[in-house]
Amino acid sequence: MCVRRFVFPYPLLLLAIWTAWLVTGDYVVLETSTRQVLAGRFATTTGEIMRSELGRGATRLRGLDVGYSYLVNGVKYTGLRYRYDDRNGAFDYKAVTCAFPPGSTQTVYYNPDNPADAVLSPGLNGCDLLLALFAIPLNVITVMVWISAIRARRDANRTAPAGGVQIFQHEGETSVRLADFSPLAAGLFGLAAAAFAAVFPLVFAAGFAPSLRLMFAVLIVVGAAGVAAFLWMARRHHSGRYDLRIQEASQSLLLPPAGGRKEPLSVPRSEIVAVSMHRRISHSPSGQHFSYVPTLECAPTNSESHVLDLVSWGWTEGKASAFADWLSQQLGVPFRGIEAETQDASPVIHR
Repeated sequence: MCVRRFVFPYPLLLLAIWTAWLVTGDYVVLETSTRQVLAGRFATTTGEIMRSELGRGATRLRGLDVGYSYLVNGVKYTGLRYRYDDRNGAFDYKAVTCAFPPGSTQTVYYNPDNPADAVLSPGLNGCDLLLALFAIPLNVITVMVWISAIRARRDANRTAPAGGVQIFQHEGETSVRLADFSPLAAGLFGLAAAAFAAVFPLVFAAGFAPSLRLMFAVLIVVGAAGVAAFLWMARRHHSGRYDLRIQEASQSLLLPPAGGRKEPLSVPRSEIVAVSMHRRISHSPSGQHFSYVPTLECAPTNSESHVLDLVSWGWTEGKASAFADWLSQQLGVPFRGIEAETQDASPVIHR
């Protein structure tokens, strides 16, 4: 079982509150953006601006306060929207009020099925896409945290054979997939990293109202970065770079890069004396966390280290224990359980 001691007694409650706030924001952006796109197909008529001034928020001027009248099939309507996202803080409100002064005649876009539903500015703008770009890293990180939390609780309550890792049997070789990230996870992280890296230079160069053309170009680059990360990791998975290979003919093991190793490492089976686990302790704002790394203990021969980590990121205790027990049986060496404890300042992701 993965042991945790939390400073705040309800960390999942905090995560749920944050997720609810984020999902609400996502919904608002998606709903208003969709309505803006649909408004581009609205019918048009002329209307007279009756009121055009800055709106008032709780503490300061914010948004737009507009009013206009227009006729549809002889019926007079009053519109109160400039756009469906009138409260968007990135708008240049003063420029809008200057462009739509009281008494001026303007084009009004109205819904033919509901003429009372009208706006003065249909379609997307660069700010809409900028908000989507802002949301990408937040959504990816939140989803990955939920996946990690769910897996940690699931693995604590049940133990799959060999810890649930993928095992492939080939002629004269057993391969065990020990990659820290799947291609999908790598693609999502690549997407989030590219979006985060693009946001600040974009805002610095173009402000909070970039052009649509610029935003489309940025989003294409960000999407391409996510696809590239997915393909890069998929290729490495396919090549077996992250596989632990138990080779019968050469009586050796090929260890994947982990524990500071940049390249795969070949270890003779005769040098392996036991399988064990390291318990890592990491600290975060939510408290102290334990993670577990399966390791090989080697006789003091040519290996620089007598203990070799098999993964870089920590697992739950149940998963690490089940895998280490399975590996010890495969190698015919004892499983010694938890043999060491280390401090780790980085946050732990349970795989």
